[in-house]
Amino acid sequence: MTPSVTLDERARENGLATMLADLITQNLEAHPGKRKAFSRLKTTVGISAPDAGVRLTIFFNRGSCVIYDGTVGEPRIQIEADSENILKLSALPLRAGLPRPFSPETREVLKKALNGEIRLRGALSHPCALILLTNILSVA
Repeated sequence: MTPSVTLDERARENGLATMLADLITQNLEAHPGKRKAFSRLKTTVGISAPDAGVRLTIFFNRGSCVIYDGTVGEPRIQIEADSENILKLSALPLRAGLPRPFSPETREVLKKALNGEIRLRGALSHPCALILLTNILSVA
């Protein structure tokens, strides 16, 4: 099955949504191993960047995803951070599909999560989905 990343019509004017659609598409093309994680992920993810005034929702459905403008429904995983920190989440170096715990990038993201600069809800309830999401979004 060929992976499918779709940007909803209304989301085309949301810069963060467009950037994430491109990021996911490029990652799946450049790293065929990420396709396995993409084909296993079935969840909804809400992402909010208050500094840019944008929100989006991604519906992952085992090999396809649709990105919508705004918050749609009740996403199982919710990420809120400024635009710069959202981009840092995609730069986490991975080992065996998990963030490398002692890398400077991972330590920086953890520090920001602890001090509230990055807010993550649903991670404890849906750890497997979070691991798959991290794998798909990481450019590493």
